Amino acid sequence: MKKDFDLHRLSMVLRWDILTNWQRHLGATAGLAIGLSIYCVLRLFSMRYWLNSTEVELASHQYQVSVCMFFSVIAFIAFYVLASCIFNNMKTKLQRESFLMLPACNLEKFVARLLMMSIGVLVQLFAAVILADVIQFIFSFIITPDFHISITWAVLSHIISTIQPFDNDWLKWITLYSFILFSHSFATLGGTFYRKLPVLLTACTGILLSMILGYIINKLGEAGVFDFFSHINFSNGSAADYCITITAFFVFLALAAFNYWASYKLFTRMQVICNKWINI
Repeated sequence: MKKDFDLHRLSMVLRWDILTNWQRHLGATAGLAIGLSIYCVLRLFSMRYWLNSTEVELASHQYQVSVCMFFSVIAFIAFYVLASCIFNNMKTKLQRESFLMLPACNLEKFVARLLMMSIGVLVQLFAAVILADVIQFIFSFIITPDFHISITWAVLSHIISTIQPFDNDWLKWITLYSFILFSHSFATLGGTFYRKLPVLLTACTGILLSMILGYIINKLGEAGVFDFFSHINFSNGSAADYCITITAFFVFLALAAFNYWASYKLFTRMQVICNKWINI
């Protein structure tokens, strides 16, 4: 077998992953759909007591906004929780043997799992929205007979508006998304390193590192290291603002690249029999 990265082998690994772990993927999609539909049904119940024909337009807007906000929270949690579970397909010895013995190089296996925990999660979220939309639409005939609305287009519109640069500021937009990419890479690294309780331990590690970094920055500030910043103009659109934004973008991008690289290197060291708590 060639050791070079091959797209055909990558597609075969993805196909194997989907067919082997379809119950887990289906369960995650169903869980997301049930959670979103329960919120929608509860919102319909809360609206039935004050809704009348003159307030349908206002009620529709409020309902869509609340559902979109709840979906954003659910999507954020799911995106990073599932990233921390990148190798939950290797819990048992048999699962580890099956995955590690696939006729593909380590990079193809790692990229396949990374795609499943990023692009795959987005597909699951989209499917969950459609399922939740069908469920809440059916319940609306019982709860609010005069009020029926679809949430799929509202959620998609919310996503499209979210990925557009705010105030046409492309620089701050790409910096924000470089931070999101860094956060995902950190969750991926934690999920690769920790074998047991990866979600909890990754979250605790992130909180601990944030506290340490905050403490160091606070001590440096008390020591007067950052006093020279008081003489710099940081107004929006200034040269200093531009430099800081560019620096933050490259820092987050570099950290994300390092985290993904470290995750891959840790994956290459995984064995069928390894430590109980960590994957090395």
